[in-house]
This record gives sequence, structure tokens and C-alpha cells, in this order.
Amino acid sequence: MPEARTPLAAANLSALADRQRAWFTTVRGPVTVRRYFRHGDFVRAAVRSGNGQDRAALLTLHADTYPLAPAWLAAIAEAAPETAAHRNPSASMTSVRLLARMTPDHRNGIPRQSDGSVGWSMPGASARVWPNGRIQLSSSAGTVLAGRLEGSQWDHWKVAAVADAGLRLLCAPEAQHVTRTGEPSGWHRPHDRPGSTSNGRERKGNQTYDGSTTSSCSCGWTASSPSQLGAREMAKQHRREATGSTAEATQPPRA
Repeated sequence: MPEARTPLAAANLSALADRQRAWFTTVRGPVTVRRYFRHGDFVRAAVRSGNGQDRAALLTLHADTYPLAPAWLAAIAEAAPETAAHRNPSASMTSVRLLARMTPDHRNGIPRQSDGSVGWSMPGASARVWPNGRIQLSSSAGTVLAGRLEGSQWDHWKVAAVADAGLRLLCAPEAQHVTRTGEPSGWHRPHDRPGSTSNGRERKGNQTYDGSTTSSCSCGWTASSPSQLGAREMAKQHRREATGSTAEATQPPRA
């Protein structure tokens, strides 16, 4: 195996010659790419598993995706399991859809095709995943990130992380921060939750009401507030700051 010297973040895939193979480093392991343009300009990229030996994913990337490819390949390498083999992931497609952060509303129905695939969309981009590990992410402009994840150790969380990373690169700017607001902790007995906060409301059985609520964003931001209303306001403020906009973001927080 050639020594990988160049960080993937600095990769310029368009500079590769026909049939040229190059190795790049990531924080998790190596990624090898090979460019073909005799019959069409595209790159085949192989992402290694955590042990640096097994191939965990094989991606096909066309010229319009070259600027996005390093970030997506690095995210795949980070999510890749420790070992891999030429088997299908053990992930349930329905679970992948529910765990993905880059989706506006998990309460929507989950359209499942006859081939077992599940898809969802958000402003500017869409995703579809198949039980055999195939994944395809598309932008409204026609840019496509596609490939196949290999190995049974690809679970629901890891596949969802790969889909999230691609959708974040392809979606419209206003959709890069999808916020959610949870439910209040609710009624409980104080001795059951040491250190919990109370809004001063009590009822029979010595129960008190805990209104603390967590809000989160698809970018990884999280915050907690003593009330659900406060959590919603914190989510709004985060969207304003993250998008640099004084106007209310298009995606409302949800309970």
C-alpha cells in the first residue's frame, strides 16, 4: 500500500490524470481514489474501515461533485465500522430514516419502495438508501453523491451519519440548520430525579412538574431551557445566528 501523505481535505481530484490512483489521509484512516475520464470524467473512491485494511465503501463521483467529495469522503471514513466485508449492512432502512438529523419532520410517513429502499427530502436535496448498502444523495441542481457501503457492521446510526453529511453539503443554505424542540420532562416525584428543576406546580402524590426541555440542531448544537417555550426561543436564536439572518428562519422548531 503506498504511503498516504496528503490530507483528504486538501485533495484536488480534478488534478488527477487518467487512471491515476492517489492515497489520502483522514482522521480515521486512508482513502484511495482513482480518476477516469477516457469515457467520462469520474472518480472511484474507496474508503477503508477503521483497521485500515477492509474496504468499507466504494463511491462513484462525477466532476461536478469533486469540490464536495473530500468532505463527504472524510465523513464516511469517520463513520466507517472497525472492520468490513462484502456483505450488506445490518441497518434497517426505516431506522436510518428516523435517525437522520437532516430531515424536516420525522412525524411524516416513511415511503418504502418495493425494493426495500427508503427516501426523504428537504429543501434543496433528497436522499435514498437501499438494504444492500447503496446510497444516493441528490441536489435540486442535479449534483449526485452516490455509492455503496460494504459490511454488516454498518448499523442504523452510521448509515444515517453518512446520509446527513451528504445532505448537509447539498441542501439549500437555509436548510443546513434544522432545529427540533423536545418535550418537557413532565410530572415526577422529586426523589425519583435528584437535581431536577421544578416550576412550582404540584399535584397529588407529591409530584412536581419539571418543564426543562432540550432543543437541538442538525449541525450538532444542543441547549436546554427551563421551559419548552424557552427552548423554542433558543432554537430560533440559534437559527438566526447560524444563518446570519435577522428574519425568522423558514424551518420552525417542533415539539
